[in-house]
Amino acid sequence: MRQIRQLIGTFFVSWLLTACGSHISPQQENALGEQQAREVLQQAKLSKNPTYNQRVRRVGSRIAHVANRPDFHWKYYVIDSKQANAFVLPGGKIFVYSGLFKYAKTDAELAAVIGHEVAHALRSHGIEGAERKQNAALLGAILQIGLGVAGVDPNVASTVNQAYGYGATYGYIHPYSREKEMEADSLGLMLMAQAGYDPRAAITFWQKFAKAGSHMPEFFSTHPDPGNRIANLKRLLPQAMAIYERSRSHKYYAKRR
Repeated sequence: MRQIRQLIGTFFVSWLLTACGSHISPQQENALGEQQAREVLQQAKLSKNPTYNQRVRRVGSRIAHVANRPDFHWKYYVIDSKQANAFVLPGGKIFVYSGLFKYAKTDAELAAVIGHEVAHALRSHGIEGAERKQNAALLGAILQIGLGVAGVDPNVASTVNQAYGYGATYGYIHPYSREKEMEADSLGLMLMAQAGYDPRAAITFWQKFAKAGSHMPEFFSTHPDPGNRIANLKRLLPQAMAIYERSRSHKYYAKRR
C-alpha cells in the first residue's frame, strides 16, 4: 500500500510537470535546430533546382523579416522529393519538399506554406509537441509500473495500457496538434499578408491541396480537416486583406513586387 501511495505521489508530480511544461531560450532553440538540421541534411537529398531555391529564399526572407525574430537563425532548404510537404525546425530552419511546388504555383501560394511554418517556429510548436509526447510516454510508464505493483492481472493490465495509449493519442496528442496547426494557419495568414503577399492565395493553395487525395477523419489525424482549415482562413480573410492593403503601400514591399 505504501508503494502505491508513493506511486500516486510520483504520478501527480509528473502530471504537474506536464501541466507546467518547460521553456528553453532562443539560444537553445537555435542550437537544437542546428543539430536537427544537420541530421536531416545527412539523410535528405537537396534540390539543385535554382528556381525552387530562389523562390523559397525570396519568400522566406520576406516573411522572416516581418516575423521580427532577429535572434533566430533563419535558413531555407529545398528537399528533392515528390512528396508535397514542408516543415520547420527550432530556430527557423525551414525545409520545403520540391513536390509542393505542384500546388504552390505562385509566390503568394508558397508564402501560405512558409508563413505557416514560420508561425510554428515563432510559437515553438515543435518543441511543445515533443514535450507533450514525452509526458504522455512518462505517464504511461508510471501507469504500467503501478499496475504491476498493484498485482493487476496481466491481461487486464494489457487492456488498461492499450486504452491509455488510445486515450493519450486521440484525446491528448492529436487534438493538441490540430489546435496548433490551426493556430499556425491563422498566424501564417497574417504574416504572409504583412509581407506583401495576397492572403487569398492561401485559400487557393489549400483548396488545390485538399483535392490531391483522400483524407482520414479529423479525429484520427494530427491535422485539421481541409474543409475546416479553409473555413477558418475564409473567416480571417477580411482581417488579413486589411493588413495586405497596408503592406502594399510600404516601400520595403512595394519595390519588391
